[in-house]
Amino acid sequence: MEILIVLLVLFVFTVIPVKVGASFLNIDGATIGVCFFAVILSIIANVLAIGFIGKGFFPSIIALIITGIFFSWLFKTNTVTGFVLATISIVVQFSIVFIAAKFWVLHYPN
Repeated sequence: MEILIVLLVLFVFTVIPVKVGASFLNIDGATIGVCFFAVILSIIANVLAIGFIGKGFFPSIIALIITGIFFSWLFKTNTVTGFVLATISIVVQFSIVFIAAKFWVLHYPN
């Protein structure tokens, strides 16, 4: 049961933001499966950037650019739209984390 909850939380924090961003940009063919594959490619881009460059702000920017390129290839759109989709998905992820943290602090103060 705990594994199912962890998988559901990971799904909400990773795949749903990409789906929301794709629907916001009116990208055709952005199914849950394609969004899941896009998340896998995004994770690979992040791991490669950290592995080759190291940790910090600069590798995060490089990973965002690589993710934008992956998204443009995967969703069959131009590079600018892929980069915007990557940025929107990160903003949605941060928003979800912020809302969850605020909810947690309000309901469980100690």
